[in-house]
Amino acid sequence: MEKVFFENINNKKIFCYSTKPLEDQKKMIIMFHGFRGTNTGPARQFVDFQKQLNKEGYSILRVDLPNCGNSDGDYIDVSFDEWVNAIIYITKKYLNLDYKVALLGQSMGATAVTRATSNKELKNKIPCILLWVPGANADEFEGKSENIYEEAGQKYKGKFWIEAMNADFFKCLDEYKGGIHVVYGEHDKYVSEESRGKVIKMVKEKGESTMILQEQDHSPWNYDKAQEVYIEQIKKLNTYFGV
Repeated sequence: MEKVFFENINNKKIFCYSTKPLEDQKKMIIMFHGFRGTNTGPARQFVDFQKQLNKEGYSILRVDLPNCGNSDGDYIDVSFDEWVNAIIYITKKYLNLDYKVALLGQSMGATAVTRATSNKELKNKIPCILLWVPGANADEFEGKSENIYEEAGQKYKGKFWIEAMNADFFKCLDEYKGGIHVVYGEHDKYVSEESRGKVIKMVKEKGESTMILQEQDHSPWNYDKAQEVYIEQIKKLNTYFGV
């Protein structure tokens, strides 16, 4: 079963694509893309993972965050804080519908997911987060909030990175009490080795799971490496969903 719809959040239409197994088991994974991304994920890897998760009995929701993909808003006005608010709104909706919800985020989507879990309305309600290459080095941004920058054909304001820095990713990660599975490429060109190492150390100290993909960049990963991630993250989800 699949459905395409828009959520109205703060007067913006936010694009959502949902799929469910034949028998809805009230297990939901919500997927959030990264900077300049869309709901299909890098190299459509959200779509591929979604299909495998559906076979395992999970419902999936893929979201175009505000100002991205098919959602309302021009990219030049993209806001990290608005992303976090949208994640909280959508996650609350499914919690209120009695779903057990885990969150997957890629790159800055992973950073936003981690920030959202510290919100009082979600705190201790999300059993597991899957973090693909979380953008943990927003504090390295040295630009100004209202200055306009360009990357890979997209213009944006520095406020996105200022907001991300103020979100204090590491504090939110430290406070999160559920299951974590974090993945980085060995040669990530966007997240510094120092930042990756700090994330991995924190997650391991919590007794949670990490993967380093040899010879891989930030994204996308090659096909076989992505399959390895799907297998390990399904195992992780099954642990926290009592399968």
